[in-house]
Amino acid sequence: MDLYAELGVTPQAEPEVIRAAFRALAQRYHPDRPGGASALWAAKMARINQAYSVLSLPERRRAYDASRYAQRPRFAAPLIHITTKQASERNALPFLTTYDARGRLHAFV
Repeated sequence: MDLYAELGVTPQAEPEVIRAAFRALAQRYHPDRPGGASALWAAKMARINQAYSVLSLPERRRAYDASRYAQRPRFAAPLIHITTKQASERNALPFLTTYDARGRLHAFV
């Protein structure tokens, strides 16, 4: 789970922005809100709370960023995309997945 994506902020976000995003999402998905008694809202609120508990403390955020950076591959090798079971690797189209500066996933054929 990407904690920054859970709160809808970038990894470069200031602590004030993270706090504001948490407060907005908490008001939107809080289970005590009318119409918010579903299990989906409770699960979303638990993920929001977990993300904020890590990103709100500077030392926890630094540790998370270090682990996130260590897990990210340095080079994204082309992957083979097979559309059907009968397709072989020889005639399948390779595609490359990358992330842009805003953290969005892009696939290039």
